[in-house]
Amino acid sequence: MSYLKVAMRLLYFTFLSFLLLVPSSFVRGKDERSNKQTTTLTVAAAADLRFVMPELVEIFQKKNPGIKISVIYGASGKFYEQIIRGAPFDLFLSADKEYPSLLFSKGYSLGEPFKYAEGKLVLWMRKGLFTEEKRAQWKELLLEDKVLKIALANPERAPYGKAAKSALVKAHLWDRLKEKFVFGENVIQAFQFAEEKNAEVAFIPLSLALSFKAKNEGEFVEVPQSFYSKIEQYGIILKKTLNPIIAQKFKDFLLSEESRVELKKYGLYP
Repeated sequence: MSYLKVAMRLLYFTFLSFLLLVPSSFVRGKDERSNKQTTTLTVAAAADLRFVMPELVEIFQKKNPGIKISVIYGASGKFYEQIIRGAPFDLFLSADKEYPSLLFSKGYSLGEPFKYAEGKLVLWMRKGLFTEEKRAQWKELLLEDKVLKIALANPERAPYGKAAKSALVKAHLWDRLKEKFVFGENVIQAFQFAEEKNAEVAFIPLSLALSFKAKNEGEFVEVPQSFYSKIEQYGIILKKTLNPIIAQKFKDFLLSEESRVELKKYGLYP
C-alpha cells in the first residue's frame, strides 16, 4: 500500500472519530441548548413602577419562558438623558407623556408613544405622626411646626416631583416652604427620606404609598387632582432595540386587561 493511500485512510478514520466525539446537534448545525436559552429585554421604568412591575414581569415571563425582562428603575428625566446618549434600553416606561413624546419627535422610537397607566400624587408620613384630622388637610399639615423637612423628587427630572411642585405653587406654599424641601433623585429616594426620618412627610406616587412597606409603616392623604395636571404615563419601544418583535409583545401585554388589573391594584389607573 502506497504512502498516499495510508495517509488518506488515517485521515478518514480521524474524521470518523471526530464525528463520534462531537455532539450530534453540532453536526446538524443546531445546539440543543438553544431551546433553553432566553432573550433578555431591558426596560427603563419610572420609579413609581418599582412595586407593581415585578408582578407584571412575573405574569409575562410565566407565559413567555423564553423571554427575560430586566427592569431598571429611576427618574424619567434621567432615563431620557441616558437614551439621548445611547443607553441600550429596549423599552422606556416614563411617568409622563413629555419625555416619550420628545424622544419620538427626535427619532428615537419605533412607533408612537403609548399610554400604559395614569397616576396620582399623595403626601406620605410615618404612622402616628399626625392625627387623622390633621392628615385630612394636606396644606395645613405642611405648615405644622413639627414638619421640619418635606421630601419630593427633583422636579427637573421626575414627573411626580414636577406635580408636587405644581401643587405647592397652586397652594401658595412653594416659596413659603422652600427652605424645608429635600429633593430625591426619584420618588423612591423621596420616600426613603421620610421613611428614614430625614423628613417628616414626602410627596410620592399613590403606587408607592400602596406598596406593602409604605402601608405597613405609614399613612397618606391624596393631593386633590385640581392642584396638578393629570399624570398620564406613556412608554415607547426604542429604535435601538435588538428585539423589536419581543418588545412589541411586552408592550401588548402592558396594554392588556390582565396588566391593567395589576396596575389598578397600585392606583395606576382611574
